[in-house]
Amino acid sequence: MTKKHFEAIAEDINKRAVVIIHSEESTDKEKYYGLFTLNHLVYDLGSSFAKFNDKFDYDKFIKACGVQTLLIELG
Repeated sequence: MTKKHFEAIAEDINKRAVVIIHSEESTDKEKYYGLFTLNHLVYDLGSSFAKFNDKFDYDKFIKACGVQTLLIELG
């Protein structure tokens, strides 16, 4: 996988996180669980991607996904 692949995946994850956080039909608790689950997926994917590509930047990927930031904002 290449940098473009990792960036596209991070962008898609970020878009999904934004959809979760702005859902008018979900309670804050439901949003939290959705983001919590998505955040764990981000960590798991980052670990896997690091195995595929020696140049993969785990921390940059986590930040680019943006799930952690939204979780903190949700409180």
